[in-house]
Formats: sequence, structure tokens, C-alpha cells
Amino acid sequence: MSLFSQWRSYLSRKNGKDERREELEFHLAMREQWNVERGMRDEEARRDARIRFGNPATWRERIREMDWGMMPQTLLQDVRYGWRTLGRNARFTGVAVFALALGIGINTTIFTAYKGLIRRGVDARDPGSIVSMSLLLQSGGREPLVSYPDYEAFRKQTQRLSAITAQSHEFEQLIMSGAGGTLESRKAVSDSVFRSWGLLPSSTVGSKAELASVFMVSENYFTMLGVAPLRGRYFVEGDEKQLAAAPVVIISENYWQKRFGGDPGIVGKAIRLNGLAVTIVGITPHDFAGTTIILPDFWVPLSIEPLIHNGDRSMRDEDDASCRLFGRLAPGATLAQAQAEMTGLAMRRFGLHAKHDAKDRPKEMQLFPGTPFPRDLGRDLMYGIFLIMAATAMVLVIACANVATLQLARAASRQNELGVRMSLGASRRRLVRQLLTESALLGLIAGSFALLCSWGMLRILAKLAKDALPADMGIYIVHVDPDMQTFAYVFAISLAAGVLFGMAPALESTRSVLSNSLKANPMIAPGRNRRLRDWLIGGQVAISFVLLIGGSLLVRSACHALTMENGYETANVLDLSLTYPDGPEYDDARRTALLSHIMEKLAAAPGVTQITQGRPPDGGGLRGADVSIDGHVLDPHGIRTFSFYMYVAPNYFDTLGIPIVYGRGFHAQSGAPEPVVVLSQAAARWLWPGKNPIGRALRISTEGHYRERNELLPDERSYEVVGVAHDVRGELLDGSDAGEIYLPIPEDRRRDYPLLVRTTTPAGQLLRTIGPTIAAVDGNVVANAITLRNCCGRRHSS
Repeated sequence: MSLFSQWRSYLSRKNGKDERREELEFHLAMREQWNVERGMRDEEARRDARIRFGNPATWRERIREMDWGMMPQTLLQDVRYGWRTLGRNARFTGVAVFALALGIGINTTIFTAYKGLIRRGVDARDPGSIVSMSLLLQSGGREPLVSYPDYEAFRKQTQRLSAITAQSHEFEQLIMSGAGGTLESRKAVSDSVFRSWGLLPSSTVGSKAELASVFMVSENYFTMLGVAPLRGRYFVEGDEKQLAAAPVVIISENYWQKRFGGDPGIVGKAIRLNGLAVTIVGITPHDFAGTTIILPDFWVPLSIEPLIHNGDRSMRDEDDASCRLFGRLAPGATLAQAQAEMTGLAMRRFGLHAKHDAKDRPKEMQLFPGTPFPRDLGRDLMYGIFLIMAATAMVLVIACANVATLQLARAASRQNELGVRMSLGASRRRLVRQLLTESALLGLIAGSFALLCSWGMLRILAKLAKDALPADMGIYIVHVDPDMQTFAYVFAISLAAGVLFGMAPALESTRSVLSNSLKANPMIAPGRNRRLRDWLIGGQVAISFVLLIGGSLLVRSACHALTMENGYETANVLDLSLTYPDGPEYDDARRTALLSHIMEKLAAAPGVTQITQGRPPDGGGLRGADVSIDGHVLDPHGIRTFSFYMYVAPNYFDTLGIPIVYGRGFHAQSGAPEPVVVLSQAAARWLWPGKNPIGRALRISTEGHYRERNELLPDERSYEVVGVAHDVRGELLDGSDAGEIYLPIPEDRRRDYPLLVRTTTPAGQLLRTIGPTIAAVDGNVVANAITLRNCCGRRHSS
């Protein structure tokens, strides 16, 4: 029958039966005619044809099975029968669904979390047309940042992109004042679960100020994304002069509800950020994160950045790469066309830059689907994700093996049923299909439960994580709501699980029925079933051992990371970072004076024994540098790449209990510090292996390494090594950052470094007195405090 005839037969059951009957009668007539031509009489020829042809009912059933047009009907019959069978065996169904739902749920949870965290898109209208941009350098590396003048040039010249927008590469915490509310309510906003545990900095507010997280974007940011404001309006593109005269900001709906209680008069309200008077003109939708994963409290236009940071002109520096670019494809333009155009623009633009190293020059502008993350996530991260996915896949295999074992045990009670069906004319293929349909139903039922449970669990965890983080650190937005990709993944993995655990029992059960029907040895089937169950149990044990060993190593590594020796004292030490308002009234001299006054007040606090300055060994970031030894000018022959450096106060080592192995530390003195350094033991071994470094000279260069804005740099001078300190644990667990170079903090830059306060009482008790102490000095100064013990392990005993 033709395909058209098959579907016509499916739609008209009566016509289908007539056509099959006519087809069978045609074959009988042809056989009868052939017998007559061979010399048989008519009655004998008809009888012989019917005997040779067989039972017409059996042939009609076979034709129906071969008829693809009947496949939906037979499949529906299999589903109905399988549903009734599972319903009659409720205990087996419940156990099987629970085991499968556990395995599928874990895989669904990991997939949804991976998709929501790592492979998430941007919050925008028609997100498929949003693209991210990144420079491919001559060295093979990628640079996702460009300068603000580069952005302006690209925005004016592109044709394949309907719009290009820029954003700052990181969030900032600014001092907010004039927002109203009581001190207690502002503290409540900053409280969080992790802060109560001491795992995150505790925001200590003064009487007039608090911290707020901001994200700086270009004026056309919201227009390009195509998202309407919840209330008010967004920035006006190309209106930089008006913004400079009357600065405006946009508040997020989440912060509006949490900090201002949904005050309907928030639009038009004036506040101060870093001392700059700004007006709130709009509210973004709930949970709108744009091109990031962290929801800020305020969105600030990039054009007023010099006003926010008191005349800072780094945005106008062509060599200061501080902006990430996003674009929207123009109608009819393809990604390849836009990339070719942007590459040409980038080559012409960056040809004007004064790059000193050819390897830092870009060779291509790469465009890829819009994402909050750079394109290159790193091999270590992707390898870790692969291991997690492999482990969850093993859990699913164990669940499938468990259900397959249950299926084999249940098959013994179904031998009579399958035997009767086969004796009535059902083929083995038909029985296998029926058993696989039941297994697929089990998988789909388990997948439905797994999807609901994993989605509910992720929603709860996302809500807890959102509420646990302090308000001034922003809000992490994770999209865990299922979409078509999630549904497709769950559907595919559920069907795969059904086939995986159902295929072997189906084949083995039908083979046993076939053997019994042929009067084979009845003991063969049970023996084969036992061997198959043994293999399944052995596989489960093997995979479980792999997971158990891997999990044990992971737990042991985590315990080791939490309890490993630090090399310095962490008990009763408080890390206190001060944030000063910007503005002409808070110049460098006043900040230095405020710092001295605050240190005097803290030194007089009960229980405080020592106060020093410098970043803690595991919380100061990795500041890399190239080092040349024995005072040589930096060149490829005398260079040692690379080490880490840190500025500290003279009493830093004594306060943190870091012993000086040999040599000396820094001398306390006023004015410019002496050009000396102290090396860690690892740095001394690396720079002068087997030699005494005391009295030797070195030069440091930070060119080509990460540096923060306005950071103090140790370049362009020679330093003498005066001491070697004991190695301490830094930020990297493998100890690869132990090679540290310590430099003395200049007197005029002390304001840029945090305080480390040692007490005789638990450091957490001092947190309660810091707020009043800071407010007594200046209510506009805000401090973040954290105890070192909560983020470190145990002290090295030496």
C-alpha cells in the first residue's frame, strides 16, 4: 500500500479492512489459478491454496503490523496496556519511579544549574540577536575589554549592528547618603545569613551613610536591550551634557522593595552617591540583570563616571580598557558579516593605539551569542563541569541498573502472560516493543516527578541564596525556571533511561518465553536471568565504588583546604576596610587625617592590642609582576616571570605572627619609605636558589599584569632585600602564590589600605563597637569588617 493509502486507511478503519481483505483474496486467487494451471481441479486447487496460505486472520494481523499507517494506533494500544499494567503493580511502579526520579532529578538539577549559571543568555527582547564582543590577540589570548573612546568610535561607524552598548567590567560599591530611613532599618537591609555567620564582610554603617552596589552602563544600554521600565524612564541617549548638569540614576525593583519598601514616590527622589547629588528617574523590572548575573542596586550612566569619582579622567584614556561591549544585529545582518565589519573597524582603530608589545595587538574582533561571561571559560572550569556531569550520569546508570534488576525479577511472574500472547500469534518483536513501551512510560513518569522536584528545589535554593547575600553586594540572579531546552533534555533523558533499563529485561524475558514454547530446558531461562542480574549488580557495585572514592577524595580535599596551615595567626584578627566619600572636601589629606583618627579610636577600644595595615595574605588578590635580579634592567635574560607583591606596614609581620626567618623587617619611619623589600621563603628560593638573598637587589615591573585603578605600583626603581619571611598560605590552594614580595607602604598612601586589628577577645565582639567608633569620627565613612578566622584555616605551628 502507498503511504497515502496507509494514512487513508488509518483515518477510515472500514476502508482499511476492505483493502486488506481484497489484498488477501487477490493472493488466494492467484495461488488457486496457479494450481489450476498445474492440473488440479477447482475445489482441490482452492483447498490447497488456503492450506499453503495459512490462517487469513494471522496474515491480516501481520499486514496491520507492517502497515506504518497503523503505527500510531498500535502505539496508543501499547501505551494504554502499559499504563494499566503499571497501575495493577503499584508497589513495583512506586519503587521504580522513585529510583529513576532520583537519578533523573540529579541530572536535571545539574543541567538546569549549568544552563542557568554558565550558559545563560542576557535579559533582553529578542535575545537571539544580542552578541558579545571579544578581541583575539596576536598572542592567542582573548581580551574582552576596550576603552570608552574605542566604544564611541565603534558605535558611530558600525552598519551591521543596529546598536552597540558598553558596560563597566565590574560592580562598584559606592557610599549612599541622603536616602532617608533610620540607622536600624539600614542595618536590617545589610544583614544576611552569611554575615551572621561571619562568612562575608559585615557592613558597618555610619550615622549618615551606607554602601550601595552600582553598575555603570552607556546611555543606550536599556534601549538596546529593548526592556521597558517598570516605572519612570531610562537614560536619554546622546544627552551627556544634560546628564553632567543633572545626573540621574535608575534603581532596581528588588532594591526599591527591600530598601525603600516600595515607596511610590521613589521616582524623582534625590540621593547622593559618593557625595554626588543624583536623581532616581526609573525602576527596572523585577530580577532584571541585563547582561550580568548580579543585580545591582543602581544603574549609573558611564558618562558621569568622572563626577562619581571626583574628576577621574581614565574613561577618556584610549589605552585604559575598562568596558565590555554588546551589540544587536541589524535586520538582515548575519553574525559573520557583523564580525567581519567589526574586525575591520578594530584593526583601524587599534592601529592608532600606542601598544608597546606586538603580542598585545588584536588580530580579530570576535562576535558570539550574548552571554554575561567571556567566551573562554577556562579549561579548569570546563573540566570540573565535565566531571560533575559524568558523576551524575553514573548515578543515573546505577538507578537504571536497579530498575532493570527489578524488571528481571518481575519477568518471572509474567512468563505465562507473555507465553499466551505469543501462542495467540504475537511476534517476539511485538512483545519487546510492548515491554519497552512500559519501560518508557516508567521513565517519563519518573522524569515528570524529577522535573517538578528539581525545579522546586532550585527555586528554593535560589531564593535562599538571594536573601542570604547582603544588599550592598548586589543580588545574584539565577534563572531556574524550565524552558523548552530543559523540557527536551528531561524528555530525552527519561526516554533514554527507559530504553537503558528496559532493553535487557525485554530481550531476556521474550527469549525465555520463546525457549519454553520450543520445549527447551526450562532451567535455562532462570540461569540466564541470574547471570544477567549478577552482571547488573556487579556494575552497580563498581560504579558506586568509583563515586564513593571520588566523593571521599573531594570531602578530604575540602577538609584539608579548611584546616591546612596558614603560616600566620588568624584568631582574634579583624580585617577592616574603610570607604571614604569622593568629592573635594574628602581630599587625600583629609582621608589620611581621618584614618589616623580612626586608628587612634580603635587602639583605645577594649581588647585591641595591635593595629597594622595591609591586605590579608588570602584576601588581597593576586598582583603579579616581572622581576629581574641583582639590579639588572628588565630584559629577557635577567627576568624571572613572575612573582606576587604586596604593600604592608612595618608591624605587619608582628601583628599577624609571621616570623622573619633571617634578616629583618621594615623600620617605622616618616616620609618616603626606604627602597627595601622582604621576600617570602618561596620567593627567595625561586629568585636565588641555594643562595643568601640578603643584600641583593631586584627590580619589579607590572607591565602587562593586572592592576587596579590608581593602584600603587613598585615600578622604575631598584630594591634591596633586607629579610626573608616565613611562607604563608595565599588565595590559591596549591600554594603556587607563595612567592611573595613585601614592600613598605608609603606614608601618603596609607589611606588606600585596610586595617588589620588584633584583639585579646574574640574579634566578632569588636564588630559591635566599630559602628559607633566610625560614626563618632565621620558619619559619612563606611567600613566593611570580617574576621580572618572565618575565611582561613589554622595557624602554622613553628
